[in-house]
Amino acid sequence: MAWFRPMGIEAVAYHEQTVVGRADDHPGQALDYYGSRGETPLRWAGAGAERLGLVGEVTPAGYEAAFGPGGFRDSLFGDRLVATRRAGFELVVSAHKSLAVLGLVGRADDMHSVLDAETAATLAWLDGWFRDRGGRRGRAQVRTPTLGLTYAVTRHGTSRAGDPAPHDHVLVANVVEMLDTKGGFKALDSAGLRDTVEAATMVGRLASAARAVELGYAIERDDGPSGNLRHWRIVGVPREVCEVFSKRADEISEYLADSGHHGPRARAVAARQTRAVKRHSGVDELLPGWHAELDALGWSVERLNTQLERARTKCRGLAVPLSDTEIDALAVSVLDSANALMANHKIFTRTRLVAELAPRLYGSAPEELTRVIDRILESRAVVPLIGVTGAHEQAYATAEVLATEQAIARTIETLADKPWKRTPDVLVDDAVRAKQRALGQPLSRGQRAAVDAICGSGRAVEVIIGVAGAGKTTALDAAATALTAAGHTVLGSATSGQAARTLGTEADIESRTVTSLLWRLDHRQLELHDGCVVILDEAAMTADA
Repeated sequence: MAWFRPMGIEAVAYHEQTVVGRADDHPGQALDYYGSRGETPLRWAGAGAERLGLVGEVTPAGYEAAFGPGGFRDSLFGDRLVATRRAGFELVVSAHKSLAVLGLVGRADDMHSVLDAETAATLAWLDGWFRDRGGRRGRAQVRTPTLGLTYAVTRHGTSRAGDPAPHDHVLVANVVEMLDTKGGFKALDSAGLRDTVEAATMVGRLASAARAVELGYAIERDDGPSGNLRHWRIVGVPREVCEVFSKRADEISEYLADSGHHGPRARAVAARQTRAVKRHSGVDELLPGWHAELDALGWSVERLNTQLERARTKCRGLAVPLSDTEIDALAVSVLDSANALMANHKIFTRTRLVAELAPRLYGSAPEELTRVIDRILESRAVVPLIGVTGAHEQAYATAEVLATEQAIARTIETLADKPWKRTPDVLVDDAVRAKQRALGQPLSRGQRAAVDAICGSGRAVEVIIGVAGAGKTTALDAAATALTAAGHTVLGSATSGQAARTLGTEADIESRTVTSLLWRLDHRQLELHDGCVVILDEAAMTADA
């Protein structure tokens, strides 16, 4: 998926002019590149659309009712169903560039068939998720079933840089009909949509890969230059051909390089900032121009077709279903604490597993994904969790993660029970007064309580909890002064380098990252003795290991 973003006033107006008003259509006739499809009109789809009287091509009146200011209106009676300032959301399902090249060599029907499979599977998965649990009710945000999504889809064949780039724009209306006992309509759960788009994207790619294989094409995984693309490509289309038709991606990359920013959000900004007016070139200009670019590379249409036919001999059909043993081995690799799925998240959902596993199954039948995930979630290595705050669906953890947490808890309990020498009150009072003079104001009640707990509880471990800006660092500074005066060595540590630097500069505590601290201990460059006090800042950010 090229991007997912909320639709603002500008986006609503843009699509009304260029898609509903057909201002982006190429003049004269449909592109040969596009076969008989042309620049397709915006059409309604989704389980919720027909119920709302939205069928077929989107009319100006229907578009205004769905995406106009103030929220969704009933297109038949004009009643306001949802009051919201957010019109909807835009998704873009974009084919891999190797698929776009098929349209240049007389294989447009195959190109469309594969992209059809990707868009259909992407949206079917999203629609199914929202029908199952997409509603929210009450302060507790109780998940409820809904009638499903209401959206409109249109297909474009070119990028703004004039390259072949088949992609589908999907405009999702900000409305769902609730199917619980109370019923009625509510705005879409935007957080739910945001958190499920990645999984839906991977499901779509899995389906399109299967369709390509069914059409006789050999495929291979393509993780892109960053290693994070998680896409697939058609074998037989040279990478240099894909690159010459990636001018739009190059524009965005150049903008990011110049700005010094990176990441999905920065890329979305770059896409908007570099968005030129779409070219209105007819078939007589675009297709010959593309062919000329191919000839200049030494890859004529004839040579490309020959290359594709040779590569097709490598296609052996859809992969054989995995055995139980193979699924179990896959589960071990996915749920390992060092894997991307578990490295930054101690809990996960079925949706998260979908996003992680689908790219590993490219070339398999799409239904294989469900069978694999069902077996993994039913295994003894996975434990369902109860009452996870903020979870959109059932959350899980691995037995390994839970066992590690219990080991950490037992270690901390042992330390908490271990007696530790209290810092004399006079040293604590002196340190607090010195800090208050430096600040020009007294410590808060919470800060003073933290200092007293650190220095005077008599326990060998203390946990200080406070929101950002509560003054934890200031309290640590005063406590460290008292501890040092009592003869202790105070060391600071944090997962991030920035947090460690902040602890050092603002609390005047010798600090380094956890990784650096552990390395120094392992290499005997540092030794912890009975008089050491170690402060772990932002402890919740620190990995269990």
